[in-house]
Parts: sequence; C-alpha cells; structure tokens
Amino acid sequence: MSDIRIDALDLELFRHAVGSVVDELDVNVSRTAHSPIVYDYKDYCVGILTADFRLIGQSKLNLPFFLADMGTSVADAVEVIGVENLRPGDVFLHNYSPVSGQQSNHVITATPVYDEQERIAGYVAIRTHWVDIGGIVPGSISWDATSRLQEGLQLRGLRVVREGRVEPEVVATIEANTYMPQDVVGDLMALTAACLLGARRWKEEVIHRWPGDEVAAFVEAQFADSRRFVREAVSRLPDGEYAASVRTDDGGRPGTPPLELKVKLEIRGDTIVVDLSDLPPQSDSPINTGAMGGAISAMRVAFKSLVAPERVADEALFEPLEVRIPPGTFLSATGMAPMGHWNMTMPTMIDLFFKAIGSVHPELVAAGHHATMAGLMVFHHTETGEVRMSGSTQIGGFGAHAEGDGFGPLNTLMHGDNQTEPMELTEARMPMRFHTFRSREGSGGDGLHRGGPGVERIWEALAPVTITTLLERTVDPPWGLAGGQPGKTGGFWVKYPGGDTWTAVNKVTSLPLPAGTLFRTWSAGGGGWGTPPTAPPDETTGESPEHGV
Repeated sequence: MSDIRIDALDLELFRHAVGSVVDELDVNVSRTAHSPIVYDYKDYCVGILTADFRLIGQSKLNLPFFLADMGTSVADAVEVIGVENLRPGDVFLHNYSPVSGQQSNHVITATPVYDEQERIAGYVAIRTHWVDIGGIVPGSISWDATSRLQEGLQLRGLRVVREGRVEPEVVATIEANTYMPQDVVGDLMALTAACLLGARRWKEEVIHRWPGDEVAAFVEAQFADSRRFVREAVSRLPDGEYAASVRTDDGGRPGTPPLELKVKLEIRGDTIVVDLSDLPPQSDSPINTGAMGGAISAMRVAFKSLVAPERVADEALFEPLEVRIPPGTFLSATGMAPMGHWNMTMPTMIDLFFKAIGSVHPELVAAGHHATMAGLMVFHHTETGEVRMSGSTQIGGFGAHAEGDGFGPLNTLMHGDNQTEPMELTEARMPMRFHTFRSREGSGGDGLHRGGPGVERIWEALAPVTITTLLERTVDPPWGLAGGQPGKTGGFWVKYPGGDTWTAVNKVTSLPLPAGTLFRTWSAGGGGWGTPPTAPPDETTGESPEHGV
C-alpha cells in the first residue's frame, strides 16, 4: 500500500464519494424513521468507519455530540460476533453502556462494507435515540434507576439481519421489551434498511471506482491531511495552563450535595492535554457516563469547535487532543453504573473547556451558554393501552463574544442547531395545548456585548399525562467573560388545576399531571462579554412563578 501513488484529484473525489454516501443515509433516515425524535429532532448520526474502527466521515447536520465515538461500540459488537462470522448483508445492534458510555436508548445499527475481493473494508454505523428500550419506566430514563439493568434492554452485537434476511425472532424480542413497540420497530426497520443501502452505495460510489488497497491508501492520505491541518491550527493557540470550575444544582437527585466540575487544560505547541482527574466519583444516580461516551466526546466537541469548526470530522482530527481521566469518576464510570441521564452535565463540560481558555484569553471564546439539556418527556396512556411520548429539550441563550452579542435561542453546544419539535406536531400527537412561546427579554447577561436570550413556554395538559424532567444549572448561572455579567437562570414549574402557585419540577420521574395542569419552562440566557458601557438599569422583569400566567 505504501507504493501506491496518491493523486490529489482522486483523493478529493474519494472524499466527496464518502460524503455522498453519508449525506444520502442522513436524508434517508430522516425520510423513513417513525419517531419525531429521529426524523424531526435529528437525534441520530451516520458514520463510516475503517475495518479497524477509525472514523472516515460523519454526517454534519445531526447531533455533534456523537463525534467520532462509535468506533469502540462497533469494535465491541464485532468482537462479540466474531469478525469471521460476519457476512455481507448482516446488520447488528449495540448499546452496551459499559462500552458506549451513554444511556441505553442510544443504539448503534451497523453493517460491514466490503472491497472487490469481498474483504471487510469498513462499517456503516448509525447511532439513534430509540424512544424506549424497556426498563422501569416508559422512555427508559428514570431518576430512580441505580443500575444500568433498570434502564432497558442491553444489546451487544445482536444481529437483526443475516445476509439480507430480517430475523423475525429478534424483532419480536425487541418488540416484547418496549413500552412503545410501534415507534421502536418502525425506527428499527428504517435503520436496518439505511445500513443496507449504505453498503450498496459504498460499493457503487467507492469500490466500483477504486480497488480496496487504493481506498485504504486514500484513507491514510486523508488522515495525514487532517493531522497536518489540525496541528497547525492548535499551534496558533497561545501556550499555557488553563483551569475552570462550576457547580451543579445537586448530585443528581434533589436534596443531594452539588458536584464541583473541574477542567484543566495545557496547550503546548501543537497538542492540548485535558486533565479531568479531579471530577467526582461515579454515582448511584443515573448521571454517569463512560469515558469515551462522555468525557472524551465532550472534550472532542469543544476541541473541534475551537480549532476546526468547518472541517468534516475524521479520526485523525482528534490526535492532538489527549484526555486524561482515571476510571471510576462519574464521567468514566464502570460496572453497573446507571447512565439514563448521562447528558446532565455534558453541555457544561463542553462549556468549561471554553471557560478555562476564556479566563486568560477571553478574546478567543464566547461567554457561557445556557448549558442544560432542559429535557422534558411527556407520556400519555391512551384508552387502548398505547403509550405516546413527546420528547424535547428547551432552547436557550448563547454567550456573547468579542465581536458581538450572543445568539439564540438554540439548543446546547452538544446539539448543534437541530430544531425542536414543532408545537403543531406536538399538539397533533399529544393531549397538549401551547399557550405561550416567547423570548425572555433581559435574560441575557449585560456587557459590552449582551448574551443571547432564553425563552418561556407554557402549555396545558388536556388529558392526564406523566412527565420526566431534567433541568440543571439553576444555581450557578451562565458566566460572563471580560467583565460581562452572567445570564439569568431558568426553571421548570407546574400549576395544578385550581391552584395559585407554581411548583418547581426540575428533576422528576413519571410525575402525574391531571388534565388542566399548566407547565411552564424558562430557559437561561447567555453570559455577557466585556464591561458594560454604562451601569445596567435596575430591571424589574416580573418573572416570578408566583405571578401566574
């Protein structure tokens, strides 16, 4: 392979061929998936891996948090199956939390791709949020879980398609282990079809043009180019040691002591070392992640955002980044650690990377953003026994920066710019009516440049429903930089029929709401940047839950 001469034009054509396969699968999943959380919210990603599980290319318009972290899960699945047992047309599943490091709902569907000699050349992998995979509550995510076994079915290399034939007993077993079989099986069929389509497109777009050895040489040339690009970008950053910390509201359940999250960075030449050794130990609360699915993924999102935001991700892009984290922290959990709310601290961890740099060089980064998933799952049990779910996260303000105001409202840094489910779709599917959806004026932090605004939403339950919520960072607000002021924090509240007061429900599981209950969300504003040109006025926003609607 080392004797193969790489033509620059062929290399560029190869990159576009890989990108065309990824982009088509991206569109295909959106077009065929059954659940709004997939086709509308875009809670999935598509990737193509080498035969040794390194990322070649990844979809650009899905969640950035699924960034170059699928290789370990696909490798584990292949090890369980045995690579010698794989055949063309096989599709397998993996969500085994000790390896993936994320909640059980994040299921990878994958298939091998082959070269002209029928040797495995790589894998098409699609990670998707399944709306439910069993466990102790519908939706599979519960604050009461103390073990991953309470969070749903664990899949570790289970083949759902063999040589192009769907295994009906596997589909039936998955269907028997979910509260929402129609949605889950519908998504499963869409994803298996997308994987098989990806294998066909790989053969048509890549293998029919270049032999396998040449493709392997293209991959190494692409990696070498990414390596040069990113090391040059890192070398332009100022050398130094940086640190930042922030406190959570609690330890994962209301009433428990808050956690102090600490990040240390060292930039030397063309490398960045992130030290996460001082993080709290793993918890019996479901806020844990594994090292790859949590700590490393979070730092990769921050790293790429800082040095290579426009470049398509591949494995080599992250070689200058070293993440040091010992096993047994709550972001490198092991064993039976529950991970249902793995995303509780992830937006804050990404933001802490920027805060550390901004504490010394605020001109390089933005102030803090709303930094919480603000997750809300609403469940309705129909008269026929069907369970329907609406899952969403709340959009909020981003921090201001040296060149202008913060923007928003948007989802968090781990989301990118994926959209929320339209209110009209939610109202059509669920017994919910929206009363209010508006910007929270004055929620962004003041400064030379003001932070972006949060939003307020109010909806009414038209029939009995239950809710599960996740809201963080209501105590330690989005920080300002360079003299800018912090943004205003958010909250979740309910007001029951006939009541006059709002009750906070930031972290609850399966809380029943009778018909007529009002639910209110405030999302935080972003931090301001720079010293305000004049002292901020004495504002009275009237934002108090006790004021009613």
